Amino acid sequence: MIYIILFRTALACSFVVSKALLDFVPPFLLAGTRMTIGGTLCLAYVYFFNPSSFYIKKKNVLALIAVIICSGFLTNGLEAWGLSQTIAAKAYFIYNFSPFIAALFGFLFFHEKMTRNKWIGLAIGFVGFIPLIYNDLRSDNILINTLPELAILVAAGAMVLGIVAKKKLVVFQHYSMIMANGLLLFFGGLISVSTGLYTETIAWGSILATPSLYWLLPLNVTLTCLIAYNMYGILVTRYSVTFISFSEFLGIFLVAFLGWAFLGETISNAFWVAFVLVAIGMYVFYKEELRQRTMQSLFDEVKRLK
Repeated sequence: MIYIILFRTALACSFVVSKALLDFVPPFLLAGTRMTIGGTLCLAYVYFFNPSSFYIKKKNVLALIAVIICSGFLTNGLEAWGLSQTIAAKAYFIYNFSPFIAALFGFLFFHEKMTRNKWIGLAIGFVGFIPLIYNDLRSDNILINTLPELAILVAAGAMVLGIVAKKKLVVFQHYSMIMANGLLLFFGGLISVSTGLYTETIAWGSILATPSLYWLLPLNVTLTCLIAYNMYGILVTRYSVTFISFSEFLGIFLVAFLGWAFLGETISNAFWVAFVLVAIGMYVFYKEELRQRTMQSLFDEVKRLK
């Protein structure tokens, strides 16, 4: 349980620290700088302390590119841009729609079975997204006003695709988790920095003259790239995916509290309505998944006895 608490605390703090940095650093530049530094540290660790794992296979180049673009550039870049336009708790909440997105991707692309109860849970979960953008839906410029939320949702989807590709590298091609994370962070960071340099207005003098940069950025790198990215690999070996997914609600409370305490953010009633709806949807979905797994285990045991 201690690993779950540490992971969610690190991830929650990283969102709040990122939000503080975004007050004076453009989003793609921030995401890219953070990833490049974090990736360099991960690769250096593998090179010096586990050199046998420091390699790239030619046959894995396409899979690596998919991981770099999805888990690296899109996930971090779009998340940072969306976070710069909204409060930390809301951004974290939307970012953690990933279990529902993963279920939808599994049905569409991997032919995974979806029962009626799973569809009900999925539908309730996505309905929970509506209160978060309700005011934007009533405005004249719906698309423009909802772009930050949609960007974070796309970031969550990209993260799911990136996890699938990274899992293949780690499980089937035997890349170390730190090596895979180092590659996606380093090269994804370079792409993000390049995007920032070409598309964002960067006030270098103002950024470098801000004292908090020199402790917030190292803290952000440590929390996001060194702790959160690599600790997830430990969690999946110790806990079920269901338990890890439900622990996301601990993170939502932590981000809401930290955003209120350190950034002066206020949480609307619509946020808590969305929170309850998504919690219900996730409960319905995972209750059905557990039932399916139990039935499958019984079926396998009967088959084995025969």
